[in-house]
Amino acid sequence: MKYSKTVCICIPCYNNEKTIYDTLDSIVNQSYKNIVIKVFDNASTDKSLDIVSHFIEKGYDIEIYRNIENTSGEKNFNRCIQHAEGEYTAIFHSDDVYKRNIIEEQVLFMNKFKSRCVAVSTHADIIDALGFCKGERFIPKELTKKKYSILDRKVFTDLIFKYGNFITCPSVLFKTSTLKDDIVRFRGDSFKSSSDLDVWFRLTEFGEIGFLNAPLMNYRLSDASFSYNLTKIRIKDHDYFLVLNNFLKKYQGDSETLRKNYKILLMKDRIKTNFNKMKLGRNDFESFQLVFDRKRIFESREYISIYIYAVLCKIFIILPFRKKMSTFFCNILKKINHE
Repeated sequence: MKYSKTVCICIPCYNNEKTIYDTLDSIVNQSYKNIVIKVFDNASTDKSLDIVSHFIEKGYDIEIYRNIENTSGEKNFNRCIQHAEGEYTAIFHSDDVYKRNIIEEQVLFMNKFKSRCVAVSTHADIIDALGFCKGERFIPKELTKKKYSILDRKVFTDLIFKYGNFITCPSVLFKTSTLKDDIVRFRGDSFKSSSDLDVWFRLTEFGEIGFLNAPLMNYRLSDASFSYNLTKIRIKDHDYFLVLNNFLKKYQGDSETLRKNYKILLMKDRIKTNFNKMKLGRNDFESFQLVFDRKRIFESREYISIYIYAVLCKIFIILPFRKKMSTFFCNILKKINHE
C-alpha cells in the first residue's frame, strides 16, 4: 500500500524497563512505514530511557520528550496530544505489544471511511507479565459477527451502557485534527481512571468510531499494569460510572433503556465491591437495586449469573460467616469480570 499518510505513535512511559523493548520492537517493525515515534518519559528512575536510546543508536528515528519531574499519568498522556502530528495519531502503551499490521489495517480503514470515522479501535489478546497469552479482551457479542463495525453515537452509547467500557484504550488510532482540536485532553481530574471513556463519548460528537474485530495487539495484564492493580481489590464504584452519570445528566431525555442498563451495570459492579469488602472484614456495604430483565435472561447466560449473585450478595451481607463465603464467590465472579 502507499504510505502517504503520516502516523504519529506517542508512547507515554514510566519505569517500563521490563516491557518497553518489546513495545518499541513491535512498533519499529510495523508493515506501515510512514510513522513518527515519540516517547514521553515521565521521569523514569530505571533503565527505560537507556533502552529507548539503544533503539536510536541502531538507527531508528525516535524522539524523546522527558519530564524533569514525575507528573500524573493523565498529564503525560495530554503531553502526547500536544505533540501529535500527521494525519493520524495513536497513544500506544509502553507495556503492550503490537501486531505487525495494526497500523496498516487501521490506516486502510480510516482512509476508506475518512468522511465518517474520527477514530478506530481493535480487538486485543491478553498477555501476562511474561508475554504468555491468557485469552482475549471482552467485546460485546454484537461486534463479534462482523470483520469491522462502525459505531455512531446511539449504537456506541447503547453498547457502553449495556456492557461497560469495551474499547481497548491503547489500540485506538485517532484523526490527529480531531484529537488535538476537539478532544484536546484526557479529563482525569473529572473522570479519574475512566477519562478514556469520556474521550470515546466526546469523539462521537464529531464522527463515528470504527472497530476492527481482529486481535491486532497484545494487552498486558501484570502486577506492573495500572489497570490490573486498580481492579484487584477494588471497594469503590468503578470510575466509569462518573462518565455515565455525566452523560445521563447532560442528556436527560435519553431512553429508559439506558437507565435500566445503568442499574444492571451498577448491580454487577457492587456485587464485586461488596464481596471485596467482606473479604477485608468491612461492613460499609453499598446498596444496589435488584434489576430483573426478562429480555436479557434470554439473551445472555451471564446476566442470569449476575442476577443470582446479586441475590446471594444481599443475603450474605447479613450473615455472620460472610467473610469466608465471599472469598469463594469472588473467585467465581472473576469469570464474569470484563474490566
